[in-house]
This record gives sequence, structure tokens and C-alpha cells, in this order.
Amino acid sequence: MSFVSLGELFPSSKMPAVVSDSAFLLDKFRASGFHTLSIDDVCNGKVTAPPEVLLIPALPAKHPVDGLSEALGEAAVLLVPLLAFAHDNKSITYLHDRLQALDFSAACVKNNRMVEHIQHMGEGMRVDSSGCRLEIELGENVDVFAPKLKPKIHFDEWISIIQFFEIGLVPGEDYESFNVTGTLHCNGISVAHHLHSHFDSGPPAQEVWSLLAERYSNGEFPLVLEVEESKMTRILTRQGKDILPEILPYTDKMMRGNLTEVGFGALEPSDDVDWLINSQLNEPAGGIHLALGAGEEAAHIDFISPYARIAGFS
Repeated sequence: MSFVSLGELFPSSKMPAVVSDSAFLLDKFRASGFHTLSIDDVCNGKVTAPPEVLLIPALPAKHPVDGLSEALGEAAVLLVPLLAFAHDNKSITYLHDRLQALDFSAACVKNNRMVEHIQHMGEGMRVDSSGCRLEIELGENVDVFAPKLKPKIHFDEWISIIQFFEIGLVPGEDYESFNVTGTLHCNGISVAHHLHSHFDSGPPAQEVWSLLAERYSNGEFPLVLEVEESKMTRILTRQGKDILPEILPYTDKMMRGNLTEVGFGALEPSDDVDWLINSQLNEPAGGIHLALGAGEEAAHIDFISPYARIAGFS
């Protein structure tokens, strides 16, 4: 698709300027025909802030950046928080290549269908995945994390890329947004943390990613997640070992062990997903994902089942 869908998000329907703090990333996108600018130059006024921006913060030493919100205050901004996941050269290349093939319009169509399905699902939702079954009941007050239902970004609007590619249910203040019980087949994971707490939440997030990536490389995936009343009770490797006790210390103390998200991916399942790259674009790779941790003080871990089938939804 060669970035066509990306350009159509913006008011001009042209390619946005890429703004980042990573020289490697800027070189990569410049070679694909993008106008590129460094975050420093935009913030210190060396260049005129562009009106349409693909903003990709990547370097820990550069974040947070004073003056960035002010400099881009009236721009139409698509944010890809690479720093919240992984920011090495391989991850940058993976992001660049995946962005070429993304269809934002198709994702919004699927998001709309999923919202409608949730609104009319009645007593509950059944999710089947490779011999596993999960039952999801919704509470009276369902909190959905700000999905984009139309493939457009307006001026004076900052949108995170994940808003186009998933419908995410979060617990809410009373922790009664949903109730989940059963088992889920998990093909891979992504691990995130909040940018504003990077220097506190980043290290545990990196440590648990390394731990789980090693288990993936050793042939211990797929995992089977066992959940009872929205609390993770076991995470079994392919060999039947429960690794939940190893994982929990890397998640936030608040709500530890309880699900912090039930997400429905708007991308089609694909064998092109590389589960050994910690990418935000792997999180919505079809099906459903369950998360542990808030990412505020430690890791937010998404357990992804791209081929899971939701009863009554196709």
C-alpha cells in the first residue's frame, strides 16, 4: 500500500512530516520520501513546525521534551510512541515496514462493527482459541479506551496510532467494567510502559520482555492463560510450566494479577507478525488480547491471541 492509507488520515491527504529524535529513524523515513525533522529543531524554533505530523519519540535521553506540545499545538498529529515499547534499529525498521501496509479505513470499519457488537452482545461474549474458551461479561458501565471510528485526524488533535487499531475495554474506577473467566490461547506478547514514567517503568518492562522473548525463542509458546473473575490464575507454557509467579513482580502493585485490559484487534491475523520484536503494531494483530499491569510503575503486558474467534462476530 506504500503509506497511502497513512497519508489519507490527514486533512491534506498528503504524507505528514516525520518528527523524531532518532537519526536512524529519520534517515529510514527520508529514504521513503518523507519530509523529516528532528524534535530538537522543531522545539527550539530552528524550523517551522509542520501542520501535519507523524511523531515518533524513540530515545530515552530525549524524553520528555520541553516545548513539544507547544510547538505542535495546532498540528494534526499521529503519535507512535516507539519509546514505550522498543527503539532499537530492528524495531524501527519493523515499524517502517508495517506502516506501509496498514489500512486505517478498514480498521475503522472493524472498530465500528466491534463497538456495535459490544453494545448488542446481551448476556455475554464467548471467545474460542485453539481448544480454549473465554467468557466475557460486561458490567453496567463499560469503559472503552478512546477508539478512532473514522480514518481522519484533524488540526489541533493528537491521536495515538493504537486508537485506530483496537477496541480496548479497561476496568474503570469501580473495577466492574467487565468480568472474564476461562482460558485463552496466546501466540505472542507485547510489553509497554508509559512515557511520562519512562525511567521508573521502563526497566521492569524491558526485563519482563527479555524474559518472555527468551521463552518464545526456546519454544515455550504458545501459552495458555487461565482467568477466573478477571484475575489471572495461571500462565502455562507449551510444556505446562506455570510462569505467572515469574511475571507478576514486573507489573504494577495496584491490581497486580487482575486484568487491566480486554482488547479486540482491528488488524487481520498475519504470519508476517514477528513476535520477537516488541512492537505496538503486534498488539492489535487480530483476535483478542488480555493485559496485566498498568504501565505506570512497571510493565503493561499484552497477551495476544490473533486467531481467536468471537462468537457471532466475523
